[in-house]
Amino acid sequence: MSIVQAIVLGAVQGLTEFIPVSSSGHLVIVPGLFDWTQPGVSFDVMLHAASLVALVIYFFGDILDLARGIIQRDRPSIRLGALLVIGTVPAGAVGLLFGDYFERSFKDAESAAIQLVITAVILVLAEQVLRYHERKRAANGQRLRGMEDLNAVDAAVVGVGQAVSIFPGISRSGATIGAALGLAVARDAAARFAFLLAIPALLGATIVELPDLGESSLSLGPAVAGFLVSLVTSYAAIAALIRYLKRKTLYPFAVYCVIAGVVFYLVL
Repeated sequence: MSIVQAIVLGAVQGLTEFIPVSSSGHLVIVPGLFDWTQPGVSFDVMLHAASLVALVIYFFGDILDLARGIIQRDRPSIRLGALLVIGTVPAGAVGLLFGDYFERSFKDAESAAIQLVITAVILVLAEQVLRYHERKRAANGQRLRGMEDLNAVDAAVVGVGQAVSIFPGISRSGATIGAALGLAVARDAAARFAFLLAIPALLGATIVELPDLGESSLSLGPAVAGFLVSLVTSYAAIAALIRYLKRKTLYPFAVYCVIAGVVFYLVL
């Protein structure tokens, strides 16, 4: 792999990991478009590790407050920690049970393109259900739910969304944010919970795949370049999406997923 390829894939990972258009799908599709050798799971894990570092940096204050609150036995902090554990279980279980299958699916660019269209369907349905909740709650003088209103069932539902996103082409952020919107959670709160939930998921995936990094033939230059580009673009994407969702919808991302999925499928 050249440094240019590593930079391109690092940018693809960083920009699409948190924007709801599926990083895993793009990491399968982009090499297929340029007839590059698939980078392999080890390089993919390294890019996801960079996204994990970006998440930790962005939410460092939240993580610190959560850890301090749990140590001090603060009930809201303990509750949020428990919700994150519950939400992590579905993806962890699916990854452990079907890891080999999903690893093989990362080589199927055509399927990834089709699943981008499925991501679009998820985003549109989520927005439609949220609109229904907005009307119903407005009629009753109620606001949309925040993170403080989530319960164990909500966390499990969002966790199932995260488990579904293991398929390349199904966006993790799209599936988790979409699941939260379907539960009448406000968009910005849904994004914050989804991103916090991604931290243990990305950490677990990185740990599980660490042995593969030792077997990788990737040279140091491309590895460092890909990692740094993924880190910077991931941080920018997190900040941009949270700010965007305070006032706007997921529909533009759904349109992109449909167009990209169809074009990628026809080209590939």
